[in-house]
Amino acid sequence: MGDKPKKSQKLKLENTGGQKEHWDDTFRLMSWWDADRVKDAKVMVVGAGALGNEVLKNLALMNVGSIFIVDFDTIEYANLCRSVLFRTEDINKNRFKCEIAGDRIKDINPNVKVQTINGDIMIDVGLGVMRRMDVIIGCLDNRIARLFINRYAYKVGKVWIDGAIENLSGQLNVYKNGKSCYECALTNVDWENIRFKMGCADIAQRNSTQGRVPTTPISSSIIAAMQVQEAIKVIHGNEKQSMAGEQFKYDGMNNWIIQFQSEPVREECDSHYEIKEEELTHAKELRSDMKIGDCLTWLEKHFDDKEISIQLNYKIILEIASMNSEISHDIVIPEPHFSDHMQTPYQKEPGEPIGITKYVDMIDKDFPNLEMTLKEVGIPPLHILTVETSEDTYFVELTGDESFLNFK
Repeated sequence: MGDKPKKSQKLKLENTGGQKEHWDDTFRLMSWWDADRVKDAKVMVVGAGALGNEVLKNLALMNVGSIFIVDFDTIEYANLCRSVLFRTEDINKNRFKCEIAGDRIKDINPNVKVQTINGDIMIDVGLGVMRRMDVIIGCLDNRIARLFINRYAYKVGKVWIDGAIENLSGQLNVYKNGKSCYECALTNVDWENIRFKMGCADIAQRNSTQGRVPTTPISSSIIAAMQVQEAIKVIHGNEKQSMAGEQFKYDGMNNWIIQFQSEPVREECDSHYEIKEEELTHAKELRSDMKIGDCLTWLEKHFDDKEISIQLNYKIILEIASMNSEISHDIVIPEPHFSDHMQTPYQKEPGEPIGITKYVDMIDKDFPNLEMTLKEVGIPPLHILTVETSEDTYFVELTGDESFLNFK
């Protein structure tokens, strides 16, 4: 017998057949597997918690080429028992879940390329970014974030796969334009919850759940596996065997699963508008870091119309007042970014309520600070602007931000 290698030596595996080995050689044994499609795919994962960890791990193992991660949170000790990608040393680091999760899946599979956004899906992710994805996977725990993903995915014509977990249970929905819609299935109670949360300026409050919801790595691994399974079908263009328009529920405690039709799509729903390619203006001259005034000037020239406005789905706060001391302050900040922490300097006493006394929900030539950039007022890179002229509504992409999409 030969000498055993020293601990410092690395064992090299030799391919005696002389053929190059691929990460997904085992998957290539499946007749339907298209390695190039999977390698070239771009998948967005919104939420990097327990469910998101499992989804990201599976995407990396399946050799999905480019993964875009969106999350606004940091790692806490309570996350560790349910999150395969996080470690004790990650707690209290000055880094976010999305960043650490991105690093860890690259440790699993160095072939994977990653990009992250530490932010809120409601305002920090451009529609043009979503438009360039093959599929979107939601790993969220609140209705308001799901509602915005649903509206955005519908607008850009993308399938999104929603997962939810609690205790030893979980469920899965695959939403596809014309077949199923998250908003169509919302009840009156759901809408009450959404309207209440929409009144919370702070991102953590807006995305919080009522109390802590118990989840387990068992339910997250099962639902995440199903989500990635359905994403792989979308990537392969397999509509025939997709679960689009159906709902899947799993109950581990009582040992049952059920699959049934989703709620029917309503004729009238705020989510139901898809921007067709022929409706979209690709403006390579426009970027999120350009001044508002310069953007409006370009739009006026392009549409040959002086009555131009950019419509928003959120408020830009222009004035606030401390409710007890009744002192007002002029500010310019998108409401979704006006966190509790940012309100503190305007409070004359701890906890003093701060009220919004002036705001706008569109931008035109009368906007008070045309020298600010689009990004400073909440318009992210590669976003698609909704532009109103004196005659019609148009959709304009900030295509000058195309280099923003940069997987590494």
